[in-house]
Amino acid sequence: MNKKQLQRCRRGLSLLELLVVVTLMSIFASAAFMRFGRDVFGDTGARSESRTMSLALLQAQRAAIRSGDDHGLLTDGPASKITSWTVVQRRQDNSTVVIDGPHVIPDELSVSVSHNEMWFDFEGNGSQMFDVKLSGPHRKFQLRVEALTRMIRTFEVSP
Repeated sequence: MNKKQLQRCRRGLSLLELLVVVTLMSIFASAAFMRFGRDVFGDTGARSESRTMSLALLQAQRAAIRSGDDHGLLTDGPASKITSWTVVQRRQDNSTVVIDGPHVIPDELSVSVSHNEMWFDFEGNGSQMFDVKLSGPHRKFQLRVEALTRMIRTFEVSP
């Protein structure tokens, strides 16, 4: 076989290999989706919102330590179903300055809080026990700030 014949065979073979790989990947992807379903692939809203709120509380806590002014998280709406939340700074004259937000809660999530505000002092201690419950279509998460400690925890709640 000369070089030209070998190159013609190789071109056809690589296209065939590509088709086989794409077919196998689609079969594996459909099998994975059937195995895990919407619980893993389709319901990331509650998890991402709990992580975002947790990081915002950590940001407020660190800013309170750094600046000496109280920083906190304020929520809008009734405590049983909040619609948005904002990170704010409370200055010495009791005026508030928005640091981050407002963050609107997506419609597919149900978010309830124990209190409509959570503050951190200059030592980073939380002013009170603060619970946030986030419920998506298939998964639930809880975010907790322990009173008078620096602990902020996020965990998944069993259905």
